[in-house]
Amino acid sequence: MSCQCIFNYTHKKVFSIQQSATSISLVIMKATNLYLLVAVIPALVNSCLVVKSPPCTCSFAALDRTNIDQIAGQPWYDYVVQRPLTTPSTINHFDNNCGAFVVCPRHYTLYDAEHLHVEDRRSPTQAVGHCDQKTNTWNVTDGLISHETTTWSPICVYETSLECSLSNQKFELCTPKTNTTFLFAYSNDIEANTIQAMVGYGLRDSIVPRYLSSHFTSFANIRLDTQQEENIEYHFDYEKWRYSMSTKLPNPSLRFSSSSNGSDVLKMLSKFLSNSQVPVCGARMFILVKRSPNEQNITELVAEMRKYRVYVHIVASPNPTGGLHPETLTSLTTRTNGWIFYNEPFEYFVSYIYKVILIKTILIYYLQDFFIPPFYKEVTLIYAANVNMSSTGSIDLPKMIVANEDYLAYTVQ
Repeated sequence: MSCQCIFNYTHKKVFSIQQSATSISLVIMKATNLYLLVAVIPALVNSCLVVKSPPCTCSFAALDRTNIDQIAGQPWYDYVVQRPLTTPSTINHFDNNCGAFVVCPRHYTLYDAEHLHVEDRRSPTQAVGHCDQKTNTWNVTDGLISHETTTWSPICVYETSLECSLSNQKFELCTPKTNTTFLFAYSNDIEANTIQAMVGYGLRDSIVPRYLSSHFTSFANIRLDTQQEENIEYHFDYEKWRYSMSTKLPNPSLRFSSSSNGSDVLKMLSKFLSNSQVPVCGARMFILVKRSPNEQNITELVAEMRKYRVYVHIVASPNPTGGLHPETLTSLTTRTNGWIFYNEPFEYFVSYIYKVILIKTILIYYLQDFFIPPFYKEVTLIYAANVNMSSTGSIDLPKMIVANEDYLAYTVQ
């Protein structure tokens, strides 16, 4: 009995002790949780105090040749568009868009469209901006000078070390003597031996240096009208330019299979005008076209070519291999003071370019100067008039005034 009582008692005590231990454990757990809660409170308070700000909304719009026209009213607009330009090569936003860091490519000067002073010759290449959310205004600094602007529109402009500007004097870079680019483009529908003759003989180094205008410091070439559209290639070496064309002769296997495919010549022109690798303003082009374009509306392209004073010579086939609107090319050259010549076979036109040069007689020497295509020489367009012709009557053209006596070449189309 006693043992039984002891057992029962002991059991109860043990049970009681276990019960107490459980109670203590619960108390300890509650105390621990309370401690942890108290420990977390400062962090929670700090989290509540550090409220994440909404993104900044200061206006930022990097510019390049594709959107520069939106600020065409600025007094420095002509200065900028006459030069190679591009967007910054580095644009890093930070602090929830409340800061930005921009860097231009090498040899380019960083400008802000709303704070552009061409007389500033410091030529900064990078800048950092901080957005004031209260005023929604950028504070931009290039390391030396700071300015505020409502819209930060960075643009990178290529400037040579020889450029300078004078106060109260209009700055003009794009002149007939300005270094620029010569582009040669040709349709893939033309026979390969025609282009080979042009590259191998007509443009060979023993002939061209005497006639090639010295302000062509960069060159471009492209093969048009291929199934897979090709890119324009740019060069700063004359022989590399020739070699590039010799490796891209017309290839019949790459031609369009249907005459309904129009030439991509107009698309090529637009791409060249928006390039940032070589100078655009004052560029000259020589294009051999076998296929007509399908487009008719060239208003924007004409405006761009006139703005950059791009001069184009086109030799087109009177019997195109495809395309719907051969008249588009005539309209393009007429509206841009260019030149178009309809002739086939192309061999005739290409061959006379270099065969005439080989004539050594003194009598023909002066005539050959007349026959050399103007893209070879330092010629300048001095007069152009577009008039509506009729089968009867006459039209008096504006008087042409020439400062000096010289040989003149003119076209009527």
